[in-house]
Amino acid sequence: MKGHREKISEYRRLSIYGFDMVNGGHNFYALMEFDVTDVRKKLRALRSRGEGGSLFSFLLKAIGRCLHEQPEFNSMINVRRKTSFAEVDIDIPIEIMQNGGTYNKQYILRAINEKTIREIDEEIEVAKSAVGEEKTYMSSRLGQRIFSRLPRFLVVFLFRQILKQHDLVKRFSGTVFVTSVSMLTNVPGYIIPYSGGPKAVSFALGPVVKKPVVRNDTVVIREIINITSIFNHDSVDGAPAARFINLLRKYIEQDFHSLL
Repeated sequence: MKGHREKISEYRRLSIYGFDMVNGGHNFYALMEFDVTDVRKKLRALRSRGEGGSLFSFLLKAIGRCLHEQPEFNSMINVRRKTSFAEVDIDIPIEIMQNGGTYNKQYILRAINEKTIREIDEEIEVAKSAVGEEKTYMSSRLGQRIFSRLPRFLVVFLFRQILKQHDLVKRFSGTVFVTSVSMLTNVPGYIIPYSGGPKAVSFALGPVVKKPVVRNDTVVIREIINITSIFNHDSVDGAPAARFINLLRKYIEQDFHSLL
């Protein structure tokens, strides 16, 4: 019995070419666990009063604050120059339900440090309801269709030329990429995304699970989230990355009130 065949979309074809484009990147990874028990409790209390927002929006806000305070991580690099940005634009993938199907969509949260977590939540919900099926690499569907018909080697070459234009990359894919499966699964583990390109750091948010941990020499049950940070070794080294991780932990576990 023959299997069902269907043509892949222009976006999916360009995604395959994009993976070719960033193949062989110089990344190193940090697999981390953060205690979100206290911040989740606070968020639930705020939502009961019609305030606050989701854990996902809070984590995006925390990442944005760290990038603002350490702008070397809110940057892009190539062999000729490095560009740091004051504005933190976070690129997230979202799923939308439309016409009985589920589609991927790309959305960029611009200037995230200027927004509350409630505003971030509302903006994501509006983006999910926007008309359109799959996410695109171009503003014009026709342009994407034509571009996807070009020979593979030519598309990869053109993509690599675009990546050298950091302002253009920021415009179409933000300054940092954050993906998450925390709302889709509670299976413990880390997400290791396929990552590359000029950006200094990307993130993958895993599930929240209850784990036994030691607090004041006592074993207690806490809510722990797994987060993967992907650092571009061309741009940053291990010691600055460790300081960035320490700052992120501080905002998630201790100073979360300053972000709410």
